[in-house]
Amino acid sequence: MHRRSAVILRASLALVTTTVIAFAVTAPPAQAHGEPKPGSSCAMSGMTEFVDAKTYVCLGSATSAPKWGQGLPASRSPLVVADGWAKAAEPGEMSAAFGRIVNSTNKPITVVAASSSYSTVLQLHEVVSSNGSMVMQQKTGGFTIAPGSSFELKPGGNHIMFMKLTKKISAGTMVPVTLITSDGGRARVWVLAKVFSAGNETYNGSMSGGMG
Repeated sequence: MHRRSAVILRASLALVTTTVIAFAVTAPPAQAHGEPKPGSSCAMSGMTEFVDAKTYVCLGSATSAPKWGQGLPASRSPLVVADGWAKAAEPGEMSAAFGRIVNSTNKPITVVAASSSYSTVLQLHEVVSSNGSMVMQQKTGGFTIAPGSSFELKPGGNHIMFMKLTKKISAGTMVPVTLITSDGGRARVWVLAKVFSAGNETYNGSMSGGMG
């Protein structure tokens, strides 16, 4: 009798384990919402949505309203980030991530967007001179990393901007960032938060547009 009960118990546990694993594989990312309609308006360039096995990116330009792009089929990107770090900041503030995006393949790879659980919107930025001042603006076309090369993100230059933090980035925290490439590749990386006094760059209001 005890042997029969043990067999039944093992079978039940196996069924529960199989169910949990299946859920872990098929459950959409926590950020997922309804599927955006390509060409429809979106609130701000740089927004991303993960729906099933596709990634949607909100795109725009300085002269056109931001709109959702076509769904990109998700895949694993070979990109990695070396010496990655982010500026410590409070909820509601902006922050930025830096480091070197490394492409070890024999083909160019373009990063068109980024996502993080720490911010509602991330944008890819560059810093340019405008009327005697250093101004941040979105990087047209995103960041292209040449084959077997790296792309530097640094204060006063190219960087990934957290437009509005939803939670505090504390010094010493490892902050998750997902890089999204033009072919739908996703590279999940972690950057170390630290205290940093920003430069004197100003915000270019046209940045609500996109990488058009």
